[in-house]
Amino acid sequence: MKFKFNKLLTLIVLMLGQLILAQVKTVSGTVSDVNGLPLPGVSIVEKGSNNGTQADFDGKFKINTKQGATLVFSYVSMKTQEVIVTSTVLNIILEEEVTALETIVVVGYGTQKKSEVTGSVSQIKGDAIQGLVTPSFEGQLAGRAAGVQITTSNGIIGEVPRIRIRGIASITSGTYPLVVIDGMPVYTGDIGGYASTNALGDLNPNDIESYEVLKDGAATAIYGSRAANGVILITTKKGKKGTMSINYNNVIGFASAVKTFDLLETPDFLVIANEKRTNRGQAPWAVGDTYNTDWQAAVLNKSALQMDHSLSFNGGSEKTKYFMSIGYTEQSGIAKANDMVRYSMRTNIEHDLNKWLSMGGGLALTRTEYNGLNTGTSSLSGNIFNATRQLPNTPIYDNNNPTGYNLDDTVVGQWDNTDAVGDNIPNIVYVLDHNKYYSKVNRTLANFFISADITKGLNFRMQASADNPITSGFLYWNPVHGDGNSSNGRLQNNNTDLLRWNWQNILNYNKTFAEHHNIGLTLVTEYQKQKNQSFFGVGKGLLDEFYNQNLVTGSYNTQESGGGIIETGIISYIGRLNYNYKQKYFLQGSIRRDGLSQLAPENRWATFTGYSAGWNIAKESFMENINHIVSEFKIRGSYSQVANTNIGSYPYLNLTSPSQYGSLNGIGFTQYGTYDLNWESSKKTDFGVDFSLLNNKIQFTFDYFKNNSDGLILDVPTAPTLGIPNNSISKNTGSVDNTGLEFSIEYNVINKDHLKWNIGANISFIKNEITSLPNGATELPPGTNNIIRVGESINSLYGIKYWGVNPANGNPVYYKADGSLVQGNIPTGTYFVFDPNNPSDLSTSSSLSASTDRVILGNTLPKYYGGFNSKLSYKNLDFSFLFRFSGGNKIFNSTRRDLLTQNLNNNSTEILGRWQSIDNPGDGITPRLWASSNTFTNLTSIATSRFVEDGDFISLDNVTLAYNLPKTVTDIIKVDAFRFFVQAQNMLIITKYKGLNPEMESAGVDLNGTPRAKIFSMGINVKL
Repeated sequence: MKFKFNKLLTLIVLMLGQLILAQVKTVSGTVSDVNGLPLPGVSIVEKGSNNGTQADFDGKFKINTKQGATLVFSYVSMKTQEVIVTSTVLNIILEEEVTALETIVVVGYGTQKKSEVTGSVSQIKGDAIQGLVTPSFEGQLAGRAAGVQITTSNGIIGEVPRIRIRGIASITSGTYPLVVIDGMPVYTGDIGGYASTNALGDLNPNDIESYEVLKDGAATAIYGSRAANGVILITTKKGKKGTMSINYNNVIGFASAVKTFDLLETPDFLVIANEKRTNRGQAPWAVGDTYNTDWQAAVLNKSALQMDHSLSFNGGSEKTKYFMSIGYTEQSGIAKANDMVRYSMRTNIEHDLNKWLSMGGGLALTRTEYNGLNTGTSSLSGNIFNATRQLPNTPIYDNNNPTGYNLDDTVVGQWDNTDAVGDNIPNIVYVLDHNKYYSKVNRTLANFFISADITKGLNFRMQASADNPITSGFLYWNPVHGDGNSSNGRLQNNNTDLLRWNWQNILNYNKTFAEHHNIGLTLVTEYQKQKNQSFFGVGKGLLDEFYNQNLVTGSYNTQESGGGIIETGIISYIGRLNYNYKQKYFLQGSIRRDGLSQLAPENRWATFTGYSAGWNIAKESFMENINHIVSEFKIRGSYSQVANTNIGSYPYLNLTSPSQYGSLNGIGFTQYGTYDLNWESSKKTDFGVDFSLLNNKIQFTFDYFKNNSDGLILDVPTAPTLGIPNNSISKNTGSVDNTGLEFSIEYNVINKDHLKWNIGANISFIKNEITSLPNGATELPPGTNNIIRVGESINSLYGIKYWGVNPANGNPVYYKADGSLVQGNIPTGTYFVFDPNNPSDLSTSSSLSASTDRVILGNTLPKYYGGFNSKLSYKNLDFSFLFRFSGGNKIFNSTRRDLLTQNLNNNSTEILGRWQSIDNPGDGITPRLWASSNTFTNLTSIATSRFVEDGDFISLDNVTLAYNLPKTVTDIIKVDAFRFFVQAQNMLIITKYKGLNPEMESAGVDLNGTPRAKIFSMGINVKL
């Protein structure tokens, strides 16, 4: 019996062992995305237990579990997937999370879920512009967010783009938005040197994770005194938990001018130039047709090299996450002598010291070098001003001249012509080949933080940051010819050292009470100080051309030096409270108290508040039956009062400055202080709707806004007998309104495994109006082309209205302010009454006055603008494009007027339509030719409607075609992903504007700008 019992016991143990082995098994497989790319770092956990693992570098995993268990696969930005174990091999495909409402957006001093935002915030992902060839990232944000207008006035690398968020909030103070990188308000604008240097050009676009544009009161109020012009928040890439990922991006391309001026070639030039003279009974001055020189092509590059390399490392463990990158960018400009080279390095690191305490920081080091040139719109050596005026029948070079160039002392050589070229312009090619404009920026941007989770929902963060761009500049004017001729050469060195530090203490509390009441509280103290100092040295009368690299002791006769230093600071105390009930009803309030050193002690402190509310109607019970259709229907409103700190340095103080008189030093009264001067304030009101359909497949946003800027700082005239500098005092007087509508839509048209299509569009309508001026005045003294007048928009065009050409004699005809007509008699330079029924009558004299006959010629600010984008992906191919549009504004095309000069200069082909006789009256717009009558014939001292044009346009900003190598290939070449793309930028513009580009304007005036670039490029993105 004992033997039988032992056998039975052995049999039972074996059966139990087999049962246990049947339950516990090793499950393995691969986790990838819908494109077949492996996902390293995916979390795999057995549901209801602590049993778990992570996918390795190749997306592979192994886990011991039992039959029938549920494995939970989760990964950032991917849908969590639960799989029941039925076999030992599981290959999992994770899909992207499509719940866009749960997207996290960066707001001031924190983050929020998109579904909880009650302000107007536009988010642009960094990968939207990654790979685009650009000297600075902000220029590529144009057209991607409603209410945001970004333009560049010319094609010079290093020029600062103009950014407007919901219009212009000031007349004389700064209008640039506040830019914050990883919590640090950074320097913007031009930061010194002699070549143009855009401060934001020091940031490598490949390092940017996202951009958030804060537009309305609720979003901007927390930045208080610095938020009148809007806020742009930039978040750089951070490390992510998982095996190290290596990414390499390379782009190489070539740029050329989008458009150049249509200038006369030698045959037509000879006819036009000599007709100018013969019409007034003089001998021809243009002689010789041996050459047909394209001077415009001589100053522009046709295939300017564009190259960018970026290498990054991203990864981390349970406790430490890191991101590191290095970059190299080289760009040659459309204008010869203009280029940029940037070397960049960035590292961001975060480390969990324990469960409740973490620390980290970031360090970005950049060296950016710019070579520039004289781009003065009215400068004799300005590249476009000069090149468009050169005579096509003269050569660039002359082998008989010791320099090898065609030049005659101070001007370009006249060759066979009887007279020297008009306007006394030098040989621009010699100038570009010999003069130097250089800027080198060494910039350090650093931050350090400590974050403590004090208790559940309560976090304290301390962050210290610093921004330190140091710019050195060098200028050299050759003594032989051009700018340096009159001073026998010129050398200049300068140094600009800017340092800003910022300290923030941030306390965030988030708590849910009674399941449905959600509260978020943010308290901040912020301290910021900056010290800006500069120095320059000048040497004139050079010993020899050899000294063209730097100021060298004893190499020049006349020396000058100078410099300055200024320190400013701001202290802020900030609070924000958010509340929502069931993600249905939302309230937010913020308060900020700022103290600004630039203002008098009595006015130094001010308090700024903001309020907003929202109601997600889609969460109501009566909407339950259509929740599958209406995902979100949130109405919201906000109001805030913010301000503008870009008001100058200590304008309340009476200041003196060193003043030299000959060899003697003295002190001069240079600033009359206005002790009661205060902030420029801005009251922002916004009402909006966020509407989503079909599980957020379609997302629509609408906003109505009104920004009232009050207390604008303007100069109030004073009597000259008071002896006040500039005969004016700065006061808070004047106001301007910006009112508008914004619409944007995102539509996920198709979202299948192998076919995806997303489109987006936005459009903004805006009206700018000046509502008051100093002392109840209706207008300020007008400028050459513009006026500030109550009831009109800022910088409205102001000039004489043009009727056309008198068909009887070719004289220009204008309207006086009372509507009557006068003609300018070109031979005598005087005005006579014009009667269309008797055009040859010159019996009644008249006048045309710049002070009494000018009228408003148009609004220079676009009334609408926006963009349309599309991205289509099919299997391994993707195709995307962006169209941008703008319109409703007028542009005074002053360049066009310059190209119709009556001097011995070249002209545009438009001049071929001039009046020649009664039988050949031409185009009815261009008067008869008359040598040396330019000032009178073209009214060069003021604007006229003859050269005012519509600024409407549609442009194809970029188009990209890309191919991702299939996984079968990437496995062979041992990479995770390999993407190849070709793209084109600025290849098409549709407009009736006759200039190079309707965005090449300043205050609505287009004058001799360098053409913008169209770029064809190709590149690769490799992931290891």
